[in-house]
Amino acid sequence: MTRPLRVLLTGFEPFGGEPVNPAQLLVESFAAGDVPGVELRTALLPVDAGRVTDVLEAAIAAARPDAIVLLGQAAKRDAVCLETTACNRVAYGDEVDNAGRRVEDAPVVDGGPARLASTLPLEALERELADGGLPVRRSDDAGRYLCNHALYTTLHGHPTTPAAFVHVPLLPEQAERRARGEPGMPLDVMARCLRALLERLPSHLRPGDGAA
Repeated sequence: MTRPLRVLLTGFEPFGGEPVNPAQLLVESFAAGDVPGVELRTALLPVDAGRVTDVLEAAIAAARPDAIVLLGQAAKRDAVCLETTACNRVAYGDEVDNAGRRVEDAPVVDGGPARLASTLPLEALERELADGGLPVRRSDDAGRYLCNHALYTTLHGHPTTPAAFVHVPLLPEQAERRARGEPGMPLDVMARCLRALLERLPSHLRPGDGAA
């Protein structure tokens, strides 16, 4: 009998002065692992440039996943975005991480390719989820903050393990609190999108094909 597809699902802790991060809430809500055909492993990543790579690599080593789905929050997004590309560049602009670091402009990996393509079948997944009426679309810009950092690190260090980053919008209460005219999305809608994505992975991937 074929074993379930082992998927590592990660999310980030709150940052930027926010008391919550929908990515963390989603990871916590899926920790029970009740997705048909999928054996879920979960991990929470720090918003800390000095620690995020070590925590991510430890989670990958412990899970030995067939696929990796990384989650993060992105203000100004009005849909759940499947990131197609990671850039070998970090530049925080006016932002700092939770350790107070500000990175002006630096590579994620010295000497690495300028860009790396996500390795999950995002075109097919976008089409299948959108056909189901879910607010999902592809994006080619994962930013230059720790979400992009985590995606690039994963793709560079684990090229045979299918992986991608999923950006989720702010929660409505976050958007209201921030009062910047940013869109929000209820957590249950995000969860339906994520569940649909995870449920479709076994139809595209086979256990053991890309285990880390």
